[in-house]
Amino acid sequence: MKRSIFFSRMMLYLVAVSVPVFHPGVVIGYNAGAAMIWFGLVPLQMLTACFAAPPRLRFGAWITLGLLPVAVTGVFIGLHASPILPVSVGLAAFVLTALLFYLGSRFRWLFIVEQASLAILYYRILNFSRASEFLAVQSATATQFILGLLVFAFLLHGAIITTYLGYGTRNGSDNSPWRDRWSRVLVEGTLFICIAAISLFSLAYLLPQDFLVHNPVTNLLGRQVEPPSRSLDDLAQELLDHRNGGSDRNSSRSSDGDGHGGDTSDTRGDGDEYELSGIPSEDWGTGSGGTDEQRAVLVVASQFEPVYAADGYRDRFDREHGFVSVEDQALNDLVHRRLAGTWQNTSIGRDRGRTSVETAYYSTFPDRILPYLPVSAEPTVYQTRYYPFSYSYRGVSRMQNSPPHVLRRAPDLSPEEQNRFSSWTGIELEPEHRAAFENHIDEHIPSVPENLHERILAILQSFRGFQYELGFEDDFSPAHMANFVSTTLSGDCVEFSNTAAILGRMLGIPSRVVTGYLAAESLQTPAHDRGLAVLQNSLPFLQEYSLDDLLLVTTSHRHAWVQFWIPGYGWTDFEPTSYAIPPEPGSDPNERRVVIPIIDPRDPPPQTTIPWPEIARGILRLLVVFVSLLYLWRYGMEGYLALRSRRPDRGGLRARYRLLLMKLAADGHRLKPRSATILEYSDTYPDLLRFALRYDSAMYGRPLQDPSVLRESMLTEYRIARSALKPRGFRAVFRRLFSLRGLHYA
Repeated sequence: MKRSIFFSRMMLYLVAVSVPVFHPGVVIGYNAGAAMIWFGLVPLQMLTACFAAPPRLRFGAWITLGLLPVAVTGVFIGLHASPILPVSVGLAAFVLTALLFYLGSRFRWLFIVEQASLAILYYRILNFSRASEFLAVQSATATQFILGLLVFAFLLHGAIITTYLGYGTRNGSDNSPWRDRWSRVLVEGTLFICIAAISLFSLAYLLPQDFLVHNPVTNLLGRQVEPPSRSLDDLAQELLDHRNGGSDRNSSRSSDGDGHGGDTSDTRGDGDEYELSGIPSEDWGTGSGGTDEQRAVLVVASQFEPVYAADGYRDRFDREHGFVSVEDQALNDLVHRRLAGTWQNTSIGRDRGRTSVETAYYSTFPDRILPYLPVSAEPTVYQTRYYPFSYSYRGVSRMQNSPPHVLRRAPDLSPEEQNRFSSWTGIELEPEHRAAFENHIDEHIPSVPENLHERILAILQSFRGFQYELGFEDDFSPAHMANFVSTTLSGDCVEFSNTAAILGRMLGIPSRVVTGYLAAESLQTPAHDRGLAVLQNSLPFLQEYSLDDLLLVTTSHRHAWVQFWIPGYGWTDFEPTSYAIPPEPGSDPNERRVVIPIIDPRDPPPQTTIPWPEIARGILRLLVVFVSLLYLWRYGMEGYLALRSRRPDRGGLRARYRLLLMKLAADGHRLKPRSATILEYSDTYPDLLRFALRYDSAMYGRPLQDPSVLRESMLTEYRIARSALKPRGFRAVFRRLFSLRGLHYA
């Protein structure tokens, strides 16, 4: 019976902790350390506490076996993060299981508390499926499966517990007749089934009908319908006038839309043609956006700019597809990884010229994009009431800000570095493609400089005669880049960054292509400023920043750039488009109408929240009271035994004997096994032999005629044994005062 209860309990636990792994409505998942805790340490502690308990193992071996995995996991995780979580969770799992399965019927009420806690946890997890209509559709099947699984698990576990409690003893049997036992099981089982039926009936009729099933309206037109938008210019201007006297941050600035380059002066006067419009947030995901607009996707809060927020590092070169991502690249994995705790970069080098910058991101998509070099990233916070800006997180990156004249002093690659970065310098090209790039080098870089940074500048300056056309194409193939340098001589950021990386590898420079979003002051038009003002008015978390520290990122800011590795300075971002011919006036996608969501935050329906701080304080108070009672018990028992031992009878002798054992335990000596006699115990401590002989003779031999003489002789032997076995030193005194091991004999 105990095995059945244990495995049904384990099933309930594993279902609960497995939901974040496969449920699409849960954004925050597990990193390696958290997975080790919840899927490794906790089940192992539960197994150890239940199946390794005495008499299978000795008590000390059992406790040691329970503490060993906690210590190992705490040390392993402590190398990267705080070990408090694994230690506390591991000990809690062991202690709770021991209370339930080893210490008897006094703690059976914990089964009910445990099931109630898991029920609350299940309810909160299932609420993730109602975060939005999109997530509801995505997670409908998973949610229904989880609901069915948890109902089955609860019914099964409850039925097993009911049967177990019906037997009435820890071993699953008692001395009552079998008819009485099974009648009790029948009554309690019937009561349980009635309670379960009432619960299911309430679940079916009290919850709204769409709690788990969402039926989105089908588009009967068979085509995408763009939601209507309305102008927000007047509202935005009123907000700006109220905050800074009516001056836009960038009222005299235009931009090139894709990075550094081109004429940034405003050629359109006061910026009235920069339009701002809004779409209700509930309609935000229904349209794909037109060619005359740019949609807000991200708000970046940073005092450092530009922010090259990367969502992909293309380290490997394929002769057919060009630069592609490496599957086991840790930085690529970070973009989509679910974090249960703050991620820390454990492989930060000593690159010079880098500044640690903390940046906050408020996003419409769940991907985590950070500038190079990311140092830490907090878990993503998911707030559905601010849809579509539902995702927010913070990160710290060490950004490279060395000026060009400093980078020129960087040395060339050493032989060791050439070998280490061979994967980033080697490149395989088709003969006709290689010929196109070699012709470009011969024409624009006839004499290759010796200095590595001078070679990088030569590559970038070779684009001075190329036309920069704004956009973002997904063709990364070498054939397309060869056509770019030999025929078209015009392209967007993809062509310039990929070609620069190919030329860098051909000239022996470690190179790779990075994709993501560019957040820069030069990309903020008056429409972007007004959009930020409206969003800041709607989103409380943006109100802690000044508008000067906020950057609005739109679909027009999708970008690709090149990174070159410079000895001593590491991977450094370069902007090839800044050396090209600027786009023609009127062809800048960043001048398109800016579209933002009209957010009307609504309070979520009231939910029962668990007051964890109050519960923690209550548990701490109970723990203090419990420990205080243990010390009161110990010293009270010692005082009672000391008084009782003064009586000249067998009860006094037994009291003196128990007092001596408690004192020896408090001094750290080995506990006497319950089955061992005092004489057998004296084999371990020979200084105890005289007391053992006198006690054994008095209790089981012919008693002395004078009880007072017997009492005095026992007291003398007691003092001699205590003096001989009493350890010396401050540590021994400290242990003697605070040890609770003597309660073993109480």
